[in-house]
Amino acid sequence: MFIKPPDRTTFGLAVFVTLIIFVCGGVSTLNADLTINNTTNNTTNNDNQEKRLKTLKKEISRLQKQLRRTDNKRDKLAAQLRQAELTAADTQLILDKLQVKITVINSELNALTERQKKLSVKKQQQAIVVGRELNAAYRLGQQEPLKLFFNLENPDDISRTLKYYEYMLEARTTILVEYKTTLDEIAELGVNLLEKKAIHKESQARVIESSAVLKKQLEERKQLLSVIGKQLNSDNKRLKNLQVEQNQLEQIIAKLNENIQRAFIPNDAPFVEQRGKLPWPVQGRIRNRFGSLRNANLKWSGWLLDAKQASSVNAIHYGRVVFSDYLRGHGLMLIVDHGEGYLSLYAHNQVLLKETGDWVSAGENIARVGDTGGLQKSALYFEIRHKGKAIDPKPWLKPKA
Repeated sequence: MFIKPPDRTTFGLAVFVTLIIFVCGGVSTLNADLTINNTTNNTTNNDNQEKRLKTLKKEISRLQKQLRRTDNKRDKLAAQLRQAELTAADTQLILDKLQVKITVINSELNALTERQKKLSVKKQQQAIVVGRELNAAYRLGQQEPLKLFFNLENPDDISRTLKYYEYMLEARTTILVEYKTTLDEIAELGVNLLEKKAIHKESQARVIESSAVLKKQLEERKQLLSVIGKQLNSDNKRLKNLQVEQNQLEQIIAKLNENIQRAFIPNDAPFVEQRGKLPWPVQGRIRNRFGSLRNANLKWSGWLLDAKQASSVNAIHYGRVVFSDYLRGHGLMLIVDHGEGYLSLYAHNQVLLKETGDWVSAGENIARVGDTGGLQKSALYFEIRHKGKAIDPKPWLKPKA
C-alpha cells in the first residue's frame, strides 16, 4: 500500500507547531524556575537581614554595657539619673496601659448599660403580653381542648377550632420562651456589669497608686538634677560633660553605620528623593538649630525642638528601628535606618513605643516627648545623619506653613 508523503506546507506547519509547543514549554519552565529562584532569593535576603539585625543588637548591647561601666566608674550621678529616668518611664508605661484599659472598660460599661435599658423596656412590654395570655388561659380553665370539643357539634368546626387552639398554644409558648430569654439575658448582663465595675474600680485604684509612685520618682529625679547642676558649676566641667555625652553618641552612630551598610530597606520612595518633603517629627518650635553654638567649643548637630510633654513623636520616613534604648545625655532615644546610609534620631523621649527591629512608616507614632537625659523642660532632640555625619534637617523637612 502506497502512503502519500505530506506536502511541504503541511510538513512545515507541523514543524512550526512543534517548535511553538517546545518554546512555550521551555518558557513556562524558565518562568517557574525564575519564580522559585526569586522566592529563594527573597527568603535568603530576609534571613540575612535578620542575622545582621541580631548581630547589630549584640554589638550595640556590648557597647552600651561598656559605656555604662565607664559611667559607673567615672560618674555615679549619671548612672543614678539613668536608673531614675528608666524607672519613671516604666511607671509611665504602666499608667498609660491602665488609662487605655479604663477607657475600654468605660466604653464597655456604657454599652452594657445601654443594653440593660433596652432589655428593661423589652421586658416590660413582654410582661404585659404574658400577663394577658395567662389571664386568657385562666378564664378558659385547664380543660380548654375538652370544653371546646363538647361545645361543638360539626366535625369540621371541631377540627378547625382544635387546629386554631394548637396555633394559639404554640404562640403562647413562644411568648413565654422569649420572655424567659429576656430575663436570662438581663441576669447575665447584671453579672457582667458587676464584673466590669469591679475591674474598673481596681484599675482606678492602681492608677492612683502608680501616679503616687511616679510623682515620688520624678521628685527624686529633680533632686538628682539639682545635685548634678551644682557639680557642673563651671563652663569647663559642663563642656567636659557635653563632650562625654557627644562621644558616646558618636560611638553608637559609628557602630550602627558599620553594621547597616549592607542592610536593605525596601521603599517605593527612597529617602534621598524626599528632600524638602519630609514631615516634622513633632509640632513645636526650634529652640536650638543645627550648627549653632552649644558651648564655646561645641555646636549642635541637630535641632532641639520645644514640644509639649507626652505629645507624639512621629517617624519622618519609612524605615527600621536600629536603636531603642537609653543613652547618657540623650535619655530614651530611637534611631531609624532609612536606607542608603540615612538615619534619623529622636532623643529625650518620655517613653519609647518601638523596639529595635520594628518597621515604621512616615508619620507613625514611635515615642512620646519627654525630658529624659537630664533636661529641665520637655523637648525633642532630632538629627538626620548620612553615612554617620550629621546634616542640617532644614532642607529635608517640609517648610512650616
